[in-house]
Amino acid sequence: MTKVNGLFFIADLMDKKAYLSGYLLVATSAVTFSAKGIFAKILYGYGMDPVTLLAFRFLIAMPLFWLAVFFFPSGKVSMKDALILVLSGLLGLYGAALADFYGLVYIDASIERVVLYTYPAIVVVWARLFFKERLGKRKIFSIGLTYLGLILVLKLTSGIPASNLIGGALVLFSAVVYSLSYILTEVLGRRISGVKISAYTTTAAGFAFIGTWHGKAVPHGIEAWSLLVLLATLSTFIPVLTLALGIKRIGASRSALVSFVGPVSTAILSYLILGERMDYVQIAGMGLVLAGVLIISLERAPMKIKLEPGIGN
Repeated sequence: MTKVNGLFFIADLMDKKAYLSGYLLVATSAVTFSAKGIFAKILYGYGMDPVTLLAFRFLIAMPLFWLAVFFFPSGKVSMKDALILVLSGLLGLYGAALADFYGLVYIDASIERVVLYTYPAIVVVWARLFFKERLGKRKIFSIGLTYLGLILVLKLTSGIPASNLIGGALVLFSAVVYSLSYILTEVLGRRISGVKISAYTTTAAGFAFIGTWHGKAVPHGIEAWSLLVLLATLSTFIPVLTLALGIKRIGASRSALVSFVGPVSTAILSYLILGERMDYVQIAGMGLVLAGVLIISLERAPMKIKLEPGIGN
């Protein structure tokens, strides 16, 4: 009996370590990814456009992901799963990133991150539409809170400039598309390693960006190339890989909870590096967005996503 209890203790300890590592991985992803908008804003100052920036970003990052596959081997990926991963990459990394980086042309990096962070509330809506998840009062309240915060952050009631509205709409569209990819990542993470998920999705997005690149605005100078390398490693390779590994350990709902540090770290970095400032109304809006996400993520039972007939199988 003592031996059995000892085995249960070891299993419980290992489970807790797995959860702890999952939380740390997602937190790492959120903080490193938060610097993405900062790098983009600086690189725009070198004359680069969003498509060129993204094409080089993924061109540099792709070999790193396949190197990770080599060092962390796992089972084969079926043709059906490979196609789903390609779709996820085209949605969450190509479509979402393209809209997001064009949005950054119009709005501050700190505001962009808050708008993008509404994706957990959108995940709940997708789960209701596709997987018949119950939409209770708690979720409805959290969604309302999130979008009330979004209204304050974008100053939609104060006659904002059209450019801000365009930027906010582009980033919000990015959040909608990214949320679909987020669900696919959790579903596929049950049978595919996080490393391979990252490699396949990044490669799909990379080829899409290279295919749509117009061949102009090639970066010049060591400063621009250094920033591109940092963007590809610190704000692409590390966050995408750690997020996929983290979701696999703790699930999408808990990951959304941990990643709330992202908008806060972006606001701090934007202030320190770019001199961007959010007024009190926008800070209050950010607080409402974070509160809305927190309410969703702190549900007792994490969201269970099951594939319905015709959805990915």
